[in-house]
Amino acid sequence: MAERNRCLLVKLHHGIVGFPDRILLRPDSTCAFVEFKRPGEKPTKIQKYWLERLNWMGFRAVVVRNLADFDKVLTVATKPV
Repeated sequence: MAERNRCLLVKLHHGIVGFPDRILLRPDSTCAFVEFKRPGEKPTKIQKYWLERLNWMGFRAVVVRNLADFDKVLTVATKPV
């Protein structure tokens, strides 16, 4: 799905507990940090911390639970939510 939108979804291997595990790179030179969760699953406290911190820094950091969520991340501007 990312490739069809000319995006690159990269799995990060960083070793930082709770940090989003993927970064979405878009062709317009913007990015978003993505944490994938199954429907009904919630981010842990440390994951919430990193998502909030990244958004506070001006990045877009989101939780994606389904294809509709992911489609929004692919197409919406990277301003924090």
